Amino acid sequence: MNELDANLIESLKTMGLTEYEAKVYSALVLFHRSEVKQIYEYLNIPKPSVYQSLKKLTDKGLAQVVNAKPAIYRATPPEIAIRHMTEVYQKAEKNALSVLEDLEKKSVKRENPDVIWTLFGEENVEHNMEELMTKARKSMKLVLPTNYLDYLEFAREKDVRIELLIFTRDTSLVKHYGLENVTVHDASAIDLSDFGVLSDYIESLPLSPHQYSDLILIMVDDEDFMYIPPIPGPIKSGITSKNLFTIGFVNSIFDAVYEHTPEVKLG
Repeated sequence: MNELDANLIESLKTMGLTEYEAKVYSALVLFHRSEVKQIYEYLNIPKPSVYQSLKKLTDKGLAQVVNAKPAIYRATPPEIAIRHMTEVYQKAEKNALSVLEDLEKKSVKRENPDVIWTLFGEENVEHNMEELMTKARKSMKLVLPTNYLDYLEFAREKDVRIELLIFTRDTSLVKHYGLENVTVHDASAIDLSDFGVLSDYIESLPLSPHQYSDLILIMVDDEDFMYIPPIPGPIKSGITSKNLFTIGFVNSIFDAVYEHTPEVKLG
């Protein structure tokens, strides 16, 4: 079998084609016009699978029959094909989202607000960050490492009050996302002596100073939060909850730290 670009095949599969359909379409693009025999000999895949894939591609508007006997096929030009697949994908996405949101509203199971859930793994952490920041209606309190500031994209044009702790005086990303109602404090300039006797306990924690900048905290509307401690290790983990006591406790800590860190003026 002649090898086609693996990334190309995976991309076409992501856009809704089966593996055979992706390979047959790619071969059609390569040959411009082709008989079935040329395709299955080139790809070394079963003849019935090639016929089935060509039928599916034709039904989807991604291939056309240009000659009946012998049957000769040509690929829809890639620019048109990709645009068509994208439109189909977007329509399916819109329909699915609408129905799923209706199902969510009808859900009979309600989350217990007293439960503290665990988060484990980079992907789960990032999905939860996106979910929280997207659903904020009134306010957000954020502690973000510099490599997570791109998540401010989810706060773009939101009419919410944002209090942001970052570990740098460079506010270019904050300005980039056009956040209007936001105050930013530089947590890297915190003076632990401001915390009195608590400073001794903070300094005794088994963390080097630079590791504190890996801490993640997101609090939305004072009713939902996630916390990812700066624990050294290859896998991120933390907690998320709507527990009122925990939210009040975390709010108190955030406010205390916020008051003792210098505000960064946005240019």
